[in-house]
Amino acid sequence: MKRILFLTQGDRRVASSRHRVYQYLTALERAGFEAIVHPGVILKEFHQAFFERSWQGNLRRAFRVFIRRVRDLHQLRDFDYIFVQKPILPAPFFNMELRIAREAKLIFDFDDAIFLKKPGGSLFANLWAQSQRVTTICRRAHRVVVANSALAEFVRKAGVEPIVLPTPVDTEAFDAGSNLAKRAHKIPVIGWIGNPTTQTDLNQVVPSLIDLHSKTPFVVRIIGGSATALPMRFPIEWQPWNLETEISDVAHIDYGLAPLADNEWNRHKSGLKVLQYWAAGVPVVASPVGIYREMIQDRENGLFASGRDEWAEKLILLMKNPDLCRRVVTGGRKTAQEKYSLQALTPRFLKIFDDPTEPTKS
Repeated sequence: MKRILFLTQGDRRVASSRHRVYQYLTALERAGFEAIVHPGVILKEFHQAFFERSWQGNLRRAFRVFIRRVRDLHQLRDFDYIFVQKPILPAPFFNMELRIAREAKLIFDFDDAIFLKKPGGSLFANLWAQSQRVTTICRRAHRVVVANSALAEFVRKAGVEPIVLPTPVDTEAFDAGSNLAKRAHKIPVIGWIGNPTTQTDLNQVVPSLIDLHSKTPFVVRIIGGSATALPMRFPIEWQPWNLETEISDVAHIDYGLAPLADNEWNRHKSGLKVLQYWAAGVPVVASPVGIYREMIQDRENGLFASGRDEWAEKLILLMKNPDLCRRVVTGGRKTAQEKYSLQALTPRFLKIFDDPTEPTKS
């Protein structure tokens, strides 16, 4: 039996860890693997990272993660593969990934432009340039796994051919957990799901929503972000993000917003927000930026919008055109199931660990 140690960013409540690691654990077990997951950041620390923006808090969290990872280093030879989800620590002078690559088969996975400085990221996280560090890790890794073609281009420039594996969504869980019959509102609900660090992208549609509210009633529902960051010029509801209710919460949106500012960071994102809308049967209006250009066919599985007037126009179009609404919902669910579902991508994930000629550890 092959053994895999997953060193993830966080536990199941961290989106990238949940979708790119935890979702696959059942399939790994069925395929005969033993998978052990050691998250770097625990739940309390992860949420503090959003709201406590001091360098002292970031330093304390990094130190705790460092202690956990030092313990992990003593277990490397007990596993056939060490799956590292994004860099283990933000500071380059630790470079634990290189130590792992010397002693074990390192599989390096990332779904964001970790080689760039993150817009709105903490000073601690953006203090050092990461490009050379990530390049070196890619060159030393046994395999490199990335979420999309834009990230793959960076890895290829390092002289490494990556495995492109999109971030999956469990469409069967959405089918079972999204009670679509309950989504019947007297006033349309325009929704957005995310976290406080990504909510800046939502600001670009605020002027459009102000204009739209003068023409038709609606309520904006923010799931996981902060309603206080928006001007109170239209009705706003805020729901704290909850793992147990996430599917139902998304399903009870009438129209999903997926705005992205056109910058280098966003052009490398994985598009999870749109996948969640699609899986829940929510028609989506998105910016024509980055991965959304690859995922969305305008008026077939979603609508594109850019500029103040166009966002309002596309939302009104969906509200007043039920045939178009049904078409993009059907197209979105079909795209999610065929190209981005957990069920479709699991066989490709399992092949990452396919070394049939090599013996397993006893």
